[in-house]
Amino acid sequence: MHLSAAINLLEVSCRTLKPDQFIDWHTHWHDELCLVLKGSPTVGQAGCKSLREAGALFLLKENEMHGVWNTARTTAKLWLVEFQIKSETRAHFRDLFDRSAESRILNLSLGQRRQFCVACQKLALEKGGTGFLNVCAASAWLSLQLVEVTRWFLENSETGFVDSNEEIDPQCLELWQKIQQQVRQPSSPGPMLFGLNPSHDSLRHRFRKIYGVSPQGMLIRLRMERAKDLLRNGKLSVKEIAQELGYSRQHDLSRAFHKYAGTSPSEWKMRANGLRREAITIRDIPEMRKPFPDLVKTLRAPS
Repeated sequence: MHLSAAINLLEVSCRTLKPDQFIDWHTHWHDELCLVLKGSPTVGQAGCKSLREAGALFLLKENEMHGVWNTARTTAKLWLVEFQIKSETRAHFRDLFDRSAESRILNLSLGQRRQFCVACQKLALEKGGTGFLNVCAASAWLSLQLVEVTRWFLENSETGFVDSNEEIDPQCLELWQKIQQQVRQPSSPGPMLFGLNPSHDSLRHRFRKIYGVSPQGMLIRLRMERAKDLLRNGKLSVKEIAQELGYSRQHDLSRAFHKYAGTSPSEWKMRANGLRREAITIRDIPEMRKPFPDLVKTLRAPS
């Protein structure tokens, strides 16, 4: 069984709840990890409510009633990871899924919280693409995340696949969210996200340390992956895709895309859809040589 079929990422989001906002009681046919990143909302699980501080991690099982209410005066933030896992794979995580509702709540340390957030950001990055490699990478990251969460419940260990000695960087998280929003809803034309002056050098450095790419590089990468999705869909022209992504000119998109993918958007679209550049003539299609035999004879007859 392929990893992507065994563990399938459905959705990952960083949800903000302002005072008096809530996610009412609901259920769904998949599992969910919920981390209280900021604030002290009331979280409902299996029909019971409890006030939780930042760092509380919940595993919400399929068909389990749950919800979140922010009755505090400050904003609350949540990481929500929704996924499906095959029953045979689920059996390997019995130490996690076979727990009662009250024992599927864990207060994470700062290091564990940071590790969880970094993994969520990587999941969201892969979820933004629809290619086979994106799906495989998302499943791999999610598998590692489930392994780590299981170990945390068993041992309360901080050993993990990222450095856990640093605290969560809220500025990098906020910047990453702005980049995601800019890709989905461009606020201004052109490839620049915002003007970074020298005072932002430290933020750029920290961002690159976490993601391995600069904020501007991340924006371009996500835009190009979004462009691939739109090209593969085939409903929009290259010019329309450029406008969709916030570019004022089609040329700017074409130049950025060629630098990223090594080919033009039009050429990439043809390859993605399995088309070839070679012209197809009537001679290449046997059926096209049959309909008009009398006309062919007439044209070939000597004058």
